[in-house]
Amino acid sequence: MSHPPQQPHGQYMPNGRPRPGAPTHVPDAPAFQSQPRFRDYGNPRAYDTSVRPTSGLTAARFGPAQIQRPDQAQPQSAWATQTRRVQQVEQEATKAPTTSILVWIALVMLGFALLLVLGYFFLDFVVTASSSPIWWPVAAFLALMSLIVISLVMLLADRWDPQPIPLLIIAIFWGAAVSAFGSYWINTFNSLIVYAITGSEPITNFFGPVISAPLVEESTKGLGLLLLLILARRYFNGPLDGLIYGALIGGGFAFTENIIYYTRGFEGAGVGGLVFLVMLRGVGNIFGHAIYTSATGIIMGYVARKWGTIPTFIAFIPALIPGMLMHAAWNLSATILPGGLVSLLLMYGTKAVIALVWLIVIGLLVWDESRLTRVRLGDYANQGWLTHEEVNMLATWSGRREGRRWAAQIGAKPIMKRFIRESADLASIRQRLLADGANPKVVETERQLLGRLTSNRQQLLAHAR
Repeated sequence: MSHPPQQPHGQYMPNGRPRPGAPTHVPDAPAFQSQPRFRDYGNPRAYDTSVRPTSGLTAARFGPAQIQRPDQAQPQSAWATQTRRVQQVEQEATKAPTTSILVWIALVMLGFALLLVLGYFFLDFVVTASSSPIWWPVAAFLALMSLIVISLVMLLADRWDPQPIPLLIIAIFWGAAVSAFGSYWINTFNSLIVYAITGSEPITNFFGPVISAPLVEESTKGLGLLLLLILARRYFNGPLDGLIYGALIGGGFAFTENIIYYTRGFEGAGVGGLVFLVMLRGVGNIFGHAIYTSATGIIMGYVARKWGTIPTFIAFIPALIPGMLMHAAWNLSATILPGGLVSLLLMYGTKAVIALVWLIVIGLLVWDESRLTRVRLGDYANQGWLTHEEVNMLATWSGRREGRRWAAQIGAKPIMKRFIRESADLASIRQRLLADGANPKVVETERQLLGRLTSNRQQLLAHAR
């Protein structure tokens, strides 16, 4: 197979391309490393600004983050010498990345808050309802089914570069506890104020769902995204990450809200009313809140990837607007459309189309995430940390599948899975360094991951021998 001509290497430009006339020789390096074969994996400018501004809101706090050459010669790739014709083997569970103590503290506190919130609404149902308390757990179970569906969809979307499980749980707990309970009381207070001012029940009934609910609920849910950005910026590194966290926050919010609506529906119309609301909210509009908040997450994640952390905080308020508008439009349609089957078909048919578009967007973002991984790992391959064959193995679905099969053949599947996971993490860290500049803490994380990359390569080579 022919290869593109080699280009000078050594001093690289900010966009990852080698500077003409740069030195090419690294003493005692193997052939592939003494003159790394430069390969263009796409347009890096699609994922970062090659030259960061020195002033203004998007200015980097730190200088450019350059990739350093390996201190020692890297061994030739074990992967490149092996066959891809191997047997399909059973997948093993992937170990979640470690997280900080602050994440665990937040997880425990939010879990406790969720128990308090659910206890509050249970007691409220027991005190006010004339029926048996057993119907509250039934409503909670039905609401949980919708949350499980949303969570499974997000786990599928998160397969490329999995987020730490504690962070995913924090997102759900924030939506179900803090956002739902806070929104419940703020919306109630706002409606009381409007009624006290206007004395009009129709105006209050319009203001609550169409104005107050979108503004309050999307804001409280969005604050959960800011919390995750503060707790774990390392894992909030792109629009797919933002979508996943946002959808889980929205799913958690819908879980608690559905319990409230289901119990009220049962009180008002019995089992028939409960079933009717489950079909409308738990099936027809199952992704409603997930879609609204994921729109905020996509925007925040894109800004974090492209321009860094500080601009992401600045973009928080504008990022809320799309979700607020979609939320308000849905509630408005429910308010102004006449009742009947035609109105229901129009509303939920439109929501089904929106949900389909949302699922397509998820697929596109997963593809974009894999492409970004390939581009960023290509930067390391062009510096000699990896071979280009390894980039193809680590940054494509087919390459990962074949890599795991081969590793299973030589008894190194856990090493390969760790190699794949940590390489994706390394690509995300490189992208953050390009967005935020050479933050010393992030540079140290990159150094540690490069050490892990070298160790993984050496272990694979040892097993192959």
